This record gives sequence, C-alpha cells and structure tokens, in this order.
Amino acid sequence: MGYTSVISMHCKRIAGRFVVAVVLVQGMALQSAAQDVATNAQATPKEIRETLNQAREMLDERRPSKASEILAKAAKQLEQLAVLPQPPSGARALAAACASLKDDLELEGIDVTGITIPSLKSSAIKAADPPAAGVATGPVRNRKGAQPQGVSFTGQVAPMFVKHCGGCHIAGKKGEFQMVSYEGLMRSGMVRPGDGISSRVVDVIQTGDMPRGGGKVTPDELATLIRWIDMGAAFDGPDPTLRMNAIGPAVVPKAAMPAAAVPKPVSLKPGDISFALEIAPILLKQCVSCHHTDTTGGGLGMVSMESLQHGGASGATFVAGKGADSLLIRKLKGVGIEGQRMPRGKPPLSDAVIARVEKWIDQGARLDVLTPQAALETVAAKGRAKHLSHEELAAQRFSAGGLMWKRALADEKATIVTRGSVCVVGNISQSRSDEIATVAEASLATVQKLIRGDERQVVKGGVVLFVFAKPYDYSNFWQTIRGHERPKGLTAHAGVLGDVAYGALTLPTGSEEVDEAADTASVVAEQMTAAAFLAAGATEWFASGAGRTVALKVAGKAPRAQAWRQEVPKALAGLGSSTEFLSGNAGPVATATISGAFVGSLAASGAKLRTLLDQLDAGMPFEAAFTEVFRGSPQALFEAWAAKEARKPVRPT
Repeated sequence: MGYTSVISMHCKRIAGRFVVAVVLVQGMALQSAAQDVATNAQATPKEIRETLNQAREMLDERRPSKASEILAKAAKQLEQLAVLPQPPSGARALAAACASLKDDLELEGIDVTGITIPSLKSSAIKAADPPAAGVATGPVRNRKGAQPQGVSFTGQVAPMFVKHCGGCHIAGKKGEFQMVSYEGLMRSGMVRPGDGISSRVVDVIQTGDMPRGGGKVTPDELATLIRWIDMGAAFDGPDPTLRMNAIGPAVVPKAAMPAAAVPKPVSLKPGDISFALEIAPILLKQCVSCHHTDTTGGGLGMVSMESLQHGGASGATFVAGKGADSLLIRKLKGVGIEGQRMPRGKPPLSDAVIARVEKWIDQGARLDVLTPQAALETVAAKGRAKHLSHEELAAQRFSAGGLMWKRALADEKATIVTRGSVCVVGNISQSRSDEIATVAEASLATVQKLIRGDERQVVKGGVVLFVFAKPYDYSNFWQTIRGHERPKGLTAHAGVLGDVAYGALTLPTGSEEVDEAADTASVVAEQMTAAAFLAAGATEWFASGAGRTVALKVAGKAPRAQAWRQEVPKALAGLGSSTEFLSGNAGPVATATISGAFVGSLAASGAKLRTLLDQLDAGMPFEAAFTEVFRGSPQALFEAWAAKEARKPVRPT
C-alpha cells in the first residue's frame, strides 16, 4: 500500500469518527431538548385553567395590566402542550378560553399583540362502542338531505346530568353554579350550541375538574354530550323550565297528573279575575322566592304560567274550574294536604286573597296577557301597564330603571337624562348623556313613523337606555341581569324585565365623527325597536330582527350597518338548524345577524311590522300573529328563506 493510500485511509477514519461524534452530540442535544420540554411542560390543563381563572379575577377587579401578565403565562403553558404529539383532553378548549380573555383585554385598551395563543389539535374522544348508524359525531350544518338521528336531551343528556351533577348543581348551587332545568343550563353560558368541544361544561369534564363526588363520566357519556351540543343543543321536552330530575322516573309521571290544558291569553269580561293584574303579583310576592327556577321547591317552578301548570312532584298545581279541589288552594288553606301550609315561613294569606285565587281557578284559570311561556314578572308588569296611562307608566319605568342600574353597578354613579319618552341612564359625562338623549329622541320619532305610522307611542311608558362607558361595565350589567357571562362580540341588546323595557349598549367608536354619530343613531334605533316588540310580546329572535331592520332604514349607510350585511352568510353557515335559531339557542350575536336579514326580507316596507305590532297589542299570541301577517309559520318561512340564501353566490371580501 502506497503512502498516499495510507494517508487517504487515515483521513477517512478520522472523518468517520468526526461524523459519528457529531451525530452523537446532535443526538444528545436533541435528547436534552426533549428532556427540557418534558421538564418544563409541567402545567396540567387543570393548572392552566387555574391560571386563566386568576387572570379573569384580575380583570374583574379592574386590574387589566395584571390580567395581561397572567394571560401571557397561561399562553406559555399552552405552548408546552402544543409541542406534544397528542395534547391532553381539554387543551383546545383552554386555547379558546385564552383567546376569549385576550379579546376582552383588547376591548379594555390593553396592548396584547405580544401574546400569541398557540393552535392545538383537538383531542380524540374514544367511545366504548362506535356510534349508532345515522348518529352524527360532529357539528350538524344545513346540508341538503342531511337528517341525522338526534341525541335526546330528556332521554340521554338530562339523566346524565342528574346522575353525575344532581347533588351539587341541580339540588344545590355549589360554586354559585346551578342548572336546575334546560333553561337554567342554557342561561349559564356553559353550553355553546354547535361547538361541543369548546363548551365549558365539556371542558370541566375533560380536564377532570368535574364531577366531584358524582362518579366519573364515561367516554361514551361524554361523546353523547358533545354530539348533543354539536347538533345545536336542542330541547325535546314539553317545558324547558322543568327540573331535570323531574324528567326521570323518580317523579310522578306527567301522564298520571290531572293536568288541564295550558291556557291561552283571553279577553276578560266584567267581573273576571285578571291573572296578570291580580294573581301574578300574589305569586311573585308570596311564592317565587321558594319556587323560582334556580331554587325550586318540591319540583314546582312558578316562573311562568306554563311551569305553574305543569306542577311538581306532588302533581298538578291546579285543575281549571275546580278551585277548592286544586292543590294550590289546599296548600294555601292548609286543608287536606301532606306537609306544611304555604307560603312556608310566612304568615298565611288572608281569606280574601285565597278566595280571589280560588275564584280565578273556578273561572277557568285563564291567562289574559302575553303567552304561557312569558316570565311571571313580565306578565305582572304587563297587567299593571294596561291600567296606567303613558305618563304614569313612564314615571314608574324610569324610576325602576334607575334601581336596575344600582342593582347591576352599585359602585358606578349614573348620570340620568330624561327626554320625552326616553330615559338615558349611564356612567358617561353629562354632555355625552345629553347628546345620546338627543339622538335617541330623534331616532324614536323616526321609529314611530316606521312601526306605528300614527301618533301612538312606540312603547307605552317609554324606553330606558342603559349606556356604558366601558365594555367591562356592560359585562357586569349583563351578568347581573341575565345570569351568565356576556357573549363574545355582543355590544348591545334589548330586554324587558318587570316594569322596565330597555335597550343596553356600549358606545360605538368610528374613525370619523360622522361615522360615530351614524353608528350611534343606528344602534339606538335598533334597541328601541327591539324593546317595543319585546314589550308587546314578540319572541327575542323576532324583536332582534325587527330592531335591526328598522336600524338599517334609519342609518343604512353607517359603518356598523354595512358590517351587519356582510356578516349574514357566515352566521347562517354556522347555524345548526332552524330549531336552534327559533328556540333562541343560536346566541344573541348570530341571532341578531340572521334575524335582521330574515325579518328584513319579510317586512321590507315596514307596513307588516306595524300590523304585527297591532296584533300583539290586541293580545294575539306571537306565533298566531306572525302566521296571520306573513302567511306562514316562522319555521316554514325561515327554512325557505335560508335555502334561498344558501343558493346565492358568495361575494368576495
């Protein structure tokens, strides 16, 4: 072997050893990096949830900068989960919670551009057995011909909640959370219809936070819950206010109860007892504290005529036409009953009051305003309103509006400006309040021409406008009045609570002063119109749509109005079904977007809105009035409209 060959071979050996050394070093480095990741990824989903809760508490305490710091920590913890081949259950929901908090901080004016929320894969949920044929396992959209077999709330979901959550959150109120009924569950904000994996109720199960003491939720049960939410979280029972544990066999079956037909609103003759004016106030004062949706005693709710009629564990509350034999009268008299005389813990009602209730039942237990589903408080307020003048009701309503503000924002002193039929209540400057009152007064005059067409008031007793300087204040108001967190993206809404017909809004901001003025006019007109229809007895989805329809006529070129039109296709594409929309489970933001376009297509001129409002004022139930005015049921017309919208070409953004 020559010298050159020896040198060449030696060099190859050295190079080979060098390559091996480099590979070994790289391998050690990769192993060390993996160990570092494993060492640093100590935060569990539960710990990240606790970090987020701390951040939310800081925001609630008006310390947004501190909340931002804690959110950044949670985002870093999530990054450690994102690098794992299979992120743990609940990680995606935590990322959604981080994004939501980031949005809230941005609304408070905090610079959060440096906080990056990682994208996480959805964790697979393994079921013990594959789902039955035809049962959808993901969100159900409006696909032509798709008719998946649904998941039953009453047959599958409610029994699961009773089994695992009943002791703490149905019979009790642990952690200030209670889901006595389907209605209570949906009001809690724990369910996001159409998005099971991001729903809070799924998150707390996946992370292991819940249930505590109720037995572990099986993978099969969790998969069923997620499918139900993905399909729109629909209700398939007779009464959404009925207790969940009254649905199962532990309670007397409804078929065994001597139930009378649920009454419809009727016109009263002289001598007839008015439920709205005379009976509902008695029940509210004496009974509802124990028989409210959230604290129902004996399985009996008294939140509406419908829940009152359904009765509780002891049977039907009353039998129309048979006052003396009805359980309600026997309980009030303390005669022929098991257990205590009612009302519990209070002096017995006078003979005259009991006789009035008994006479009302003897006359047929009739409802004289609104619908059986209307809240008892709203029914009583409607009864009072019928017997007061516009001026008398306005004085009562505006006073109640001030008390309502104090209840929701006790620490925020309100500026109050009354201008005709509008009362502006808000934590804004006096000059700004005067400006809003001027805009509201002008908008109300325009709204009057569109939905009244004569000298009649838009809303008897006027409208209270709650105006919030910051989104945080609006969130507190919503939480107190509605009982759950303000939905993301919601900046205004209308409502009726007791004697108060109101609109609530945060002030819009535009790039130019004229834009801001137009936006303000549009949102004020929207909420006052919606309040008018709600006060008359319309459903929330229709009131919201009517409000938006009128707002587009008042300020159709406003930036906010233009954005409303552009949002319709996306909101409609994300809707699970017509039932989800018409039952009010689509969420207030999507509902306003969709209903604005739908109602606008039905009532382009405004004349039909006037006719419908007249029918509601005359006492006709909403569905009957809608069907008569628009020549079709809400569901049939909505589905036809949605199908037509789906065929429209998608406009480029």
